[in-house]
Amino acid sequence: MSRLRVIRTGCTDPYVNLAAEEYLTMNAEDGVMTLFLWQNAHTVVIGRNQNPWRECDVEKIKRDGISLARRMSGGGAVYHDMGNLNFTFIARDGLFDISRQTDVILHACRLLGINASKTGRNDLTVTERKFSGHAYYSSGGYNYHHGTIMMDVCADDLSKYLNVSEAKLRSKGVASVRSRVTNLRDHLDEPLRSADTKDLIAAMQEAMVKAAAREYGCEAAEEALPKIPEELLDKYASEEWRLGTKIPFTKIIDHRFEWGGVEIQLAMRGEYIESCKIYSDSLETEVFGTVEKLVEGCRYDAAEIHGLQDRLPEGTSATAYEILGLIAKSI
Repeated sequence: MSRLRVIRTGCTDPYVNLAAEEYLTMNAEDGVMTLFLWQNAHTVVIGRNQNPWRECDVEKIKRDGISLARRMSGGGAVYHDMGNLNFTFIARDGLFDISRQTDVILHACRLLGINASKTGRNDLTVTERKFSGHAYYSSGGYNYHHGTIMMDVCADDLSKYLNVSEAKLRSKGVASVRSRVTNLRDHLDEPLRSADTKDLIAAMQEAMVKAAAREYGCEAAEEALPKIPEELLDKYASEEWRLGTKIPFTKIIDHRFEWGGVEIQLAMRGEYIESCKIYSDSLETEVFGTVEKLVEGCRYDAAEIHGLQDRLPEGTSATAYEILGLIAKSI
């Protein structure tokens, strides 16, 4: 590793921040780890393959002036306000290491006197309650690992705007979103526990920078956010990206696997599948589009759907096989 770069931004526009995240990722340099620290003001962010009308109250979001954004990574919907700090680790293959990056966050918590731990695939907890959820994106050797750190998030708004399925809550062994999460403010010692929200965020930012410098063995170089291309800004603000494309489906298949939930919408023309749309909170991203294209035009027949498994490209995730099996089983 040649350099640790830290970029902090005072911008709280989710479309600008998500566009910046993609730009920084796809322009990452070999040997450089970038730690991007940012905040969104009153925003619901959904995963790459999620259905916004199912995952959140879109009408309430519009009425209350809340932003609705979609990220490139998979995973579930999250609520951001100014009591939340977002982080993104950005690096090329060879330097990108989820375990080391997670250790940075855990050490930052220890610097603030909090004994946090990793649980499950992508959560950090304190006293068995989640304060940080993570998601990942990789393409052509370019990678990011991002997530939330709840310092002082308004708990009421978490449940006000998000529609978390009962099946997902049961899989986590909790009764509600609110009962599952916690703010780090509640686990800090005085005087930081009584500090205002802005100072809490600043303290965690400083702890993250110190922890990253310790993990990577070099001083952090602070840099300003570069100019983001207009086309990327337009992409993240567009309704096409944020809301996706609805299809006039005639059949819907719902199921929850160990790796996440799926909602499969099928539009039929006679005995053939004219179009297919798959929504999921899985951490995977590209596999769902692969299955959608494969299924479209196929006869709605169990044997033919099963046969599509032989046409999946070599190295395709087992997720694709499970989804095709689910569709075939529904017939």
